[in-house]
Amino acid sequence: RRYDLEVDFAGRVEEEQETFADMRLGFFIGLCGIYVVLAWAFASYSRPFAIMAIIPMGFIGAAIGHWLLGYNLTILSLIGLIGLSGIIINGSIILATTVDERLKSESITDAIVNASCDRFRPIILTSATTVGGLLPLLFEKSLQAQFLIPMAITIVFGLGIATFLILFVVPALIAVVEDLARVFRALLVSRPFQP
Repeated sequence: RRYDLEVDFAGRVEEEQETFADMRLGFFIGLCGIYVVLAWAFASYSRPFAIMAIIPMGFIGAAIGHWLLGYNLTILSLIGLIGLSGIIINGSIILATTVDERLKSESITDAIVNASCDRFRPIILTSATTVGGLLPLLFEKSLQAQFLIPMAITIVFGLGIATFLILFVVPALIAVVEDLARVFRALLVSRPFQP
């Protein structure tokens, strides 16, 4: 301050900050888009939250993978996280759709249990094929592949952990959302809205 000097980040740091800001905005827009599509497909405002709640679980898996293999999070890791969000949402959608189909003829508990049993193998197989396809990249030693390894770690470990959580957490969240909706409906019936 005494000599009227200013410090400003420029060059690579400035570009990284701009990239992170753009990625944050893009990820937020993507999440909003996913919510709108899910709300439209399931005709529910609450069901998308149960489906999208699995996204942070994939982030946990990605962080564990980077820690285990000794890699730092890079921009490509973050791009992998955005892609991972879409991949793990697919498994949740498959499970939630099957629950909805079974709700037509079964109670909520039976529908959730039977849907989880029905979709166990398809969810495991789709995740296993994706993980299997990316595993060779994790062990690649060539210089050209080194910058892609953090993205592969993100998807492999994130998808690996999220797959098992899809089969346990999503059914539990669907049950919680249904319970809350039932309580909310009961409150509306007992105290009707009066303008």
